[in-house]
Amino acid sequence: MRFWGVRGSYPTTDAQTRGVGGNTACVEVVAGGRRFIFDAGTGIIALGRSLSGNSASGPASYIFLSHTHLDHILGLSFFEPLLTPRQRTYIFGPHADGMSLAHQLQVITRTSLFPVALDELKGEKEIHSLNGGELLRFEAGSDRPRISRQTSALAALGATPTIATLKSPAHPRDGVMLYRVNYLGKSVVYATDIEQKSGGYPEVIEFARGADLLIHDAQYLHGEYFSKKKSKKGWGHSTIEMAATVAKKAQVKRLVLFHHEPLHDDRAMQAIERQAKRLFPGAMTAQENGQIKL
Repeated sequence: MRFWGVRGSYPTTDAQTRGVGGNTACVEVVAGGRRFIFDAGTGIIALGRSLSGNSASGPASYIFLSHTHLDHILGLSFFEPLLTPRQRTYIFGPHADGMSLAHQLQVITRTSLFPVALDELKGEKEIHSLNGGELLRFEAGSDRPRISRQTSALAALGATPTIATLKSPAHPRDGVMLYRVNYLGKSVVYATDIEQKSGGYPEVIEFARGADLLIHDAQYLHGEYFSKKKSKKGWGHSTIEMAATVAKKAQVKRLVLFHHEPLHDDRAMQAIERQAKRLFPGAMTAQENGQIKL
């Protein structure tokens, strides 16, 4: 895994945030020779550039969007494979506002808002809407995954990478999609832009059960979330304590705090990591360009 963007809400170029990084959400997971990309914030631009040396018929990329809020798709139209003829990209994500994922992306990139429509990008692409509860199985001999209804998000299916989905209502207004990658007995859960209720959402805890790594939204400090003057409650994001509670209840091995508040500089993030480790010893903060191998 590699973290290409770790910020939430908007990117930052402040010199005091460069250690942790300022790009918005993008996480790359490579499993079984497949490249899975979770969210297309500004971090995906550098990821795309790193792939620009690939041949025109190089391996397909698979992008999984948690939702289509701007900080999670800002880099999509600048993703190099989408600009390259004969490069194939599969894009998956949830319905919203009664619109398919393809329709949402077309609306966001219409010419009154962006100079180049998504349909005009030269790369080959397929866009698939998800409802939640799917299992995508990536089998040898085919770029296109086989999609079925999942029987268990926790199943580790040998040498075939799989991705399970869960649609959660824990982000305004149309919810958010969570993903779980299973491969060779290892698992990673991507759960950003989720505002946990007291004690955590039971279905989210079960979805993350026993994962080797849980990437979880932890944008706010307790004082920011519950502030009497400017409360962040209802904004769709969790506190450090909420993320740690879910990690404990789900019995995950490691917790990565993600979707950092842009106003939290490197010193603040160091303090947040120390606090998180006191709550859950296997915790760490996501850092741009940080890599993890399971």
